[in-house]
Amino acid sequence: MTAPPLPPTPPPHPASDPAAPAPAQPVKSPAASVAWAVATIVVALVVGFLAWTWMTRDTAPPAAGRPAVEGSGSASTGDASAPEPAGTLADGAAEGQVAQDGATQDGASQTLTAEQEEILLGLQRREEGDPLAVGAVDAPVVLIEYADYRCPYCASWAREVKPGLQPFVDDGTLRIEFRDAIVFGEESALVAVAARAAGEQGLYWEYHDAIFAASPTSGQADLPQERLVELAEEVDVPDLDRFEADLSSQELLDAVQADMAEAAGIGIRSTPTFVVNTVPVRGAQPLEVFTELVEQQATTAP
Repeated sequence: MTAPPLPPTPPPHPASDPAAPAPAQPVKSPAASVAWAVATIVVALVVGFLAWTWMTRDTAPPAAGRPAVEGSGSASTGDASAPEPAGTLADGAAEGQVAQDGATQDGASQTLTAEQEEILLGLQRREEGDPLAVGAVDAPVVLIEYADYRCPYCASWAREVKPGLQPFVDDGTLRIEFRDAIVFGEESALVAVAARAAGEQGLYWEYHDAIFAASPTSGQADLPQERLVELAEEVDVPDLDRFEADLSSQELLDAVQADMAEAAGIGIRSTPTFVVNTVPVRGAQPLEVFTELVEQQATTAP
């Protein structure tokens, strides 16, 4: 069964810097590999979304809890300042908003079926020793984040919201799992590989945090290969020669592409997007939205 698309939310606020992304630095493995991957994911996204729309054309898209709040931003594929085109995930509700009781503003029901809940729960990896995850593997709540390292909204969420969730991680309630959802092309793919290269030396989250800490508040971050090496030095990656060699690792690139395929399979085309157990959330929502969701999901998780 195809996973359900995420529910409608407000179209993203335009970035204050509408400049186009800087030219991407190619990954040292064949450039065609990334280009083909991006093209494949875009095609899969469109085909998958159209198929799911047809299958569920008589029902409202699923949601629960408080999956959306007006006023938060997300970056769409290829252009952080571009509005959602007609026929995408922004459609389906008045103003694309979801009310707090789990219904759209026009009153349509947004209840998940048991099968849909099972599919969303199946996205959780819960792998012991996963470098892209923090928190107990048996935590009752798993927050999956789909993000692009060059997305300004992802950076804002990482700096301003994620630290506020740490108490839930510390007490065993929450596990956070990161997924690469590339929306800004080859340079973003290279950054994702670099983060995994740092992870190969036990410093994934230190590198993750350093990237977002250095990101601009608007527009896409400029992260050519030389800057990625500088960041590795800043977080004390012990073997810089190995780090640079891993930037051309086909294995790490394949892992990034696998995350991209997962994101496309559930209809994600903007970042950041989250799944909190069975509740999809799109955009850099404020801390209180995630706090309430985690508390609610912790009391209802099996």
